[in-house]
Amino acid sequence: MEAIVSRSNENVKFIRSLNEKKFRTKYNAFYLEGVKVINEILDRNKAIDILFIAYSKSLLLTTSGGEQLLSRISNIKDIKILEFSDNVFKYMTDTVNSQGILVVTRIPKYNLEKEINGKNLVLLDKVQDLGNIGTIIRSCNAFDVDIILCTNGTADVYSPKAVRATMGGILNTKVIYLEDIKTIDILKKHGYKIVTTSLNTNNSIDSINFENKYVFVMGNEANGVSKEIEKLSDLLIKIPMSDKIESLNVGVATSIILYEQYKKTSRK
Repeated sequence: MEAIVSRSNENVKFIRSLNEKKFRTKYNAFYLEGVKVINEILDRNKAIDILFIAYSKSLLLTTSGGEQLLSRISNIKDIKILEFSDNVFKYMTDTVNSQGILVVTRIPKYNLEKEINGKNLVLLDKVQDLGNIGTIIRSCNAFDVDIILCTNGTADVYSPKAVRATMGGILNTKVIYLEDIKTIDILKKHGYKIVTTSLNTNNSIDSINFENKYVFVMGNEANGVSKEIEKLSDLLIKIPMSDKIESLNVGVATSIILYEQYKKTSRK
């Protein structure tokens, strides 16, 4: 296979375009990078809708596990595989120290009512920081939450920075963007209680008995949860903390709440 060396190549333009949300939306595609993640994707066989694999041989061979992965992909017959020069590969992605391999996949689409499985859910209301979103997805993986809901105004979970921050956790998470907050009525119809984090309450996390099914609502880093969602909530809670600080980072706060629910429900 001859490596692609021109930045004007159509495949190069396509992959580079996926760094922008408008093109991820247009093509309904995103990419994941790294040796560990690509091995995990290949282990899942056809469970993930792979468009193609792109790699740089010189970059991959300098990465731990890269030589073994290169051998593995060389034996794949049913997936399109493209080789790029190291300079072109670096140009396509926004990663500082690239491992030299990525997979382009379709963005999965889910129907909320079909996916509800009785487990607790997380709802992100206009959370903006991509690193926070990555942390939240990893915490959901750690504490057995499979579905994350997002209101309009929440940053794009499939941006390269957010995907990297999940460290592969995006593969284990079903992300559903809500068209309207009235969708919350569907959750209530299925027996979910809406629990919203807020500074405007005296209820602590201990107010939750974890006997019900919950949707934990986490808000925007600067403004918290919207008033509209607060009004739809069954319970407002906050995490007890010292008076040295007013609030926690949303990623940290989500992790604490999910740990508490996991600790209590996993013993049942």
